[in-house]
Formats: sequence, structure tokens, C-alpha cells
Amino acid sequence: MLARSAGIVDTTLARGQNDLAHLIAALDWPTCPLGPKGEWPDCLRAAVDLILPTHAQIVIFAGPDYVALYNDAHAATIGNKHPRALGRPAREGWAELWSELEQMLRRVSTTGETVSALDRPFHIDRRGFLEEVRFDFSFSPIRDARGRIHAVLCIVAETTERLKALEAERRLAAIVSSSGDAILGMDMQQRITAWNRGAEALYGYAAAEVLGRPVTLILPEDRPDEEDRIMAQIISGVRVDTHETQRRHKDGSLIDVSLTVSPIHDHAGRIIGASKIARDISGRKKSERLRQLLMGELKHRVKNVLATVQAIANQSFGAAEPEKSRAFSDRLRALGRAHDLLTQRNWESASLVSIVDGVVSAFGAERFRVTGPDMPLPPRAVVTLSMAMHELATNAAKYGALSQPTGLVSIDWGCCPEKDEFQLTWRESGGPTVKEPVRTGFGSMLIQDALAAELNGEVELEFAPEGVTCRIRAPLSATWE
Repeated sequence: MLARSAGIVDTTLARGQNDLAHLIAALDWPTCPLGPKGEWPDCLRAAVDLILPTHAQIVIFAGPDYVALYNDAHAATIGNKHPRALGRPAREGWAELWSELEQMLRRVSTTGETVSALDRPFHIDRRGFLEEVRFDFSFSPIRDARGRIHAVLCIVAETTERLKALEAERRLAAIVSSSGDAILGMDMQQRITAWNRGAEALYGYAAAEVLGRPVTLILPEDRPDEEDRIMAQIISGVRVDTHETQRRHKDGSLIDVSLTVSPIHDHAGRIIGASKIARDISGRKKSERLRQLLMGELKHRVKNVLATVQAIANQSFGAAEPEKSRAFSDRLRALGRAHDLLTQRNWESASLVSIVDGVVSAFGAERFRVTGPDMPLPPRAVVTLSMAMHELATNAAKYGALSQPTGLVSIDWGCCPEKDEFQLTWRESGGPTVKEPVRTGFGSMLIQDALAAELNGEVELEFAPEGVTCRIRAPLSATWE
């Protein structure tokens, strides 16, 4: 069909220097329903010559069979129908919608009316499957000098993607409008361009009161440069992380908010402003301040109780039993440190590294070798483990590795997911020869019994001649989650 036939190249039609001009010029028209180009009416030849160089999507349906002639812009729209639809009756090229298309073409060609529509839906196969598309179109007659209709000129514009974008914008606008979060937009001059109902509720201003006004209207006086810094980051392409700050209500009160800032781009990708989503966190901030106050009060009261217990112990032991008095005082201090660690984390957990560091710093960091990842301890284990490690260090200082200048203590721990197990090992070396004690005291009971119970695991004390070793094992699932 597209083989060039000698003597039929029309330089007038080809002068557009585009693909369709060359295809039309090269088509074997004598074998097509329209016949040789020389027999076409002048009005059809002129119309084809007119549509080829244009950028509008235009197709001509000519003759009784409505043979298709179109330009490059329309070829891009019809997908895999091109080029087989060129020079063929419309019922062949557009078979899937011929029943609709035929009615419109016959109406134009018989009555001379112009038929048009906006966003008209069609189901078309242009990629190997039926898809719903939308078009604006205008079908009008092509007449000769005597007024006879020889073809239908169809100017079309696909609106499918535009309508999808508009629908997406409508959905987004509905989400923004109904969102409980405060959402506002601003331009590059930091003027407010959008203000949803959430913003009205949070800041107290109606949209009509703020649109066009500078966003600094809601900025606290102690943060004069915050918006400038945010806009500078937006312009430079630096991500603005979600952060907590304060904004000013219409009545002058300050509101704690979590603020998310994103750039707004135009169709060319240029930054033309910024959008901000503010979430009211006043309730959470109030709760945090109250919790801090309560934790401070709890810490104060625990210290008072421990001080009272210390005073009672001093009176009970007296000067006659200084060794017992010192041991008891050391244990109280270890208990106090454990409570401090818990209050720092709101009694939710404490860091294992912080517990180990507390013991190591009290007995000399140069005498310890510590390895292991930081991890949170459950509250019930913090006090017991802290005091158990204090007992181990105290015994090492009295009788074990820390009682000799060359002695060392290694503490290492880690998790073994395959066994669902946490493991910690205290190992002494370089001290005097160790002998197993003949009786167990408070320290041994605390280490072996209380610690094992709190961790829901096992604690093993080994008194090898070369040094004491304490091994702690506890299930991860029961202890650390």
C-alpha cells in the first residue's frame, strides 16, 4: 500500500516536509477507495494541504467510505492504528467505535451541520486493548465551490490526561479541605495563597483574613528568621525535615505544632512556593511537661527515702561495724544510680551501656575491657542488673582481679537470634588465685537468684582459680521486647 508509484508524487502535498506528507505522497492511491489524487476534488486537495503542517490534531474522512487522511499530530494520538488507517475507510481503522463515529460523520455529510462536543468519551483500541479516552472535537463539512460536501474535517484534542489531572486535583483539594491538619500554601514572597479549614481551626483566622498576607502573621516574635531559613532551604533544594516548633494563634497564644514543609512546583518543575502541614501537638507537649515534672518529683522523693535509709543504717551499724556500713552505703548508691537511669528514660527502660559505664567509671575504666552493642533494658531488670554488677565489681576490688594492679575485668554481651537469647559474660583475670567461698552472702544471692528471676533466665557463677566468671543468659522474646 505504501509503495511509491511512478508519476503520482504530488510536490504540493509533500511540501510540509513531515512524515504524513511523505506517506500520503507515496501511497498507491489508484488502489485505494478514493482513487488517484488527480481525480480528487480541489477542495479535498486544498484541505489536505492545509492540515499537514499544522500542530492541531486533524483527520479528514473523505468520500462515501469516509477514507482517513490525517496529519502527524493525529498520528501520535491513534497509536498502533497508524499507518494502516491511512487511506482506508474509517470502518476499518476505527472498527471498535464505528457505530458511534458513523452517526456523526453521516450527520455532517448529509445535513452540512457542524457536530462538536467537549470531553466526549470513546472506547478505542490503540495499544492492543480497549481504553476509555476523552476528546474535544469538532466535525465540519468540506465543500466544493458549488456547495457539495466531499469530506468531513475533524479537529480533535485528547483531554484524557487533563481530565485525570483535574480529577486528581479535585480529590487532593477535597482531602486538603477536609483534613484536620492545618494546611497552608505560600508563594516565593511568603504570602499565604491557600488556607484550609484545619488552619482556620488551629490558628483562629478565617481564610479571607489571611489570604495574600505574609505567613509571618502566625510566627512567634522570638522566631523572626524561621520562615526565611525554611524558604532558603526550599529554594536551594534542601529537604526540610518534619520538626517541632511553635506558631501564634489569632488571640496571641502560642501553639506547639509539628511542621512538615514541601516545595510547590509549576508545570515546568520550577519552585513557585511551599506547602505546610501543621499538626497540633499541644496536648502531647503538655503531657511531656507534666511527665517531666512528675519524674522530677519521683526522683526527689526516692533520693529522700534513700537518704533516710542511709541515716538509719548509720545509726544501726554505728562506728563498731564500719565495714558493713560502707558496704550498705555502696549498695544504696548503686540503687540510686539505677533509679537515676530509669527516671532519665521516664521509667520505660535504661541503656545497658549506661549501666556498665556506671560500674566501670566507679572502679576505674582502665581496668575494664568492655564490648557489646547498646540496647535497652526492661525496667524490671535495670535495678537488679545494676546492683548485681556493683556486687561483682565490689568483690573483684576486695578479693579478685581489681585487688591487684595487673588485674583486668572483661565485660562482653550480645544477642543470639538463632537461640532467641541474650548473653552477658563478666570475666576476671590477672588477680590472685580464686577460691570458692564457703558460704553465700547477699551479693551471691542477688547475682544468682534475684537477677535470674528478673531476667527470666539463668545466671552462672564460676570460681575458677584464674578468675571469677559470671555468665548471664536470658530469652530475648521474654525479656527485651
